[in-house]
Amino acid sequence: MMARTFVIFIFIFHLSHGFEVKQPRYRTVNPDASASISCEHTANVTSVVDVRLYSLRDSRSLLLCQKGMNDCGNVIMRLVSPNECLFILVNVGPEAMNVTYECEFTVNKDHLDYTERGKPTRLLPGTGQKETETDCVLRPPPPPPPLQMCRLSWILIGLLALMFLFACVITCVYVRQRATINISRDPENCTYVEMRKAPLLKH
Repeated sequence: MMARTFVIFIFIFHLSHGFEVKQPRYRTVNPDASASISCEHTANVTSVVDVRLYSLRDSRSLLLCQKGMNDCGNVIMRLVSPNECLFILVNVGPEAMNVTYECEFTVNKDHLDYTERGKPTRLLPGTGQKETETDCVLRPPPPPPPLQMCRLSWILIGLLALMFLFACVITCVYVRQRATINISRDPENCTYVEMRKAPLLKH
């Protein structure tokens, strides 16, 4: 009974002092190889103790940027308000599509620090379209333009005509060679037979 009461107390305490971190599920990389991730928290505070951005891959977490960090590499952090922070990723390469990005806020309430993380954000390759939270769908390549199809058709017709002409030439050469051999061949095993007129029968 005491254990159940303690669990309920902890749950109520968490609801009254806990908060939620919100961040987009997907973000699209811009044509200039940059991407932005906006992180917000729902805590009723006027300042933030700490804010961090992690990259996650294969259950491993890597700190990319943190409040007060002098050099964040290819990450720029801007504290928009006490409840919102904007991370701008620059020089985004193809390897960035294989990891996810997670925001973390630490706030102080009633002289206690509380830390929460959001649900990771995944980057999508830039398509020039509006950012969406739907899964990336692979599209088939566009069909070739009509002019290219016309050229391919003429090339194919030319190859077929060339093959037909080549076959005709080979056939003619073969037939002519066979005829020449038959004409030039000396007669063998031939017997000369004198042809005489048959005598007329008398009635």
